[in-house]
Amino acid sequence: MMIIASFIMFLNVTLLTILVPGGPIENRDFSRLTGAVFWGFNVFLISLGIMSFVTCYLLLISHPHAILISQVIAILYFIVYTIDLAGMFPKSPTKMSKPLMMLEIINTAMAVFLFIFVTAVNHIG
Repeated sequence: MMIIASFIMFLNVTLLTILVPGGPIENRDFSRLTGAVFWGFNVFLISLGIMSFVTCYLLLISHPHAILISQVIAILYFIVYTIDLAGMFPKSPTKMSKPLMMLEIINTAMAVFLFIFVTAVNHIG
């Protein structure tokens, strides 16, 4: 079960990384964001990605705190995607493309699935 949880975490971080601004999917203009906000958000996303990879390993070795860390990361993924889908942050004059919107909906669902799965693993033991 922990291997599957690690794989689901890996899918979540992979889905996040393909949404890098300037990449094949994310093409919105964020030049209106101040430097501190832009870089602060990017540092947060990079940290989230790194912690996700670390948590993949922690799940594989069944670290005692891996489930709790996974739940927190799943919640953070959910928050990131829902505030973007709701148009709250980050603001851009460029409209979100349909492929980006679809991927963010899928990513939101994957974050919920990750949370439910690791919570179930925790209850099963």
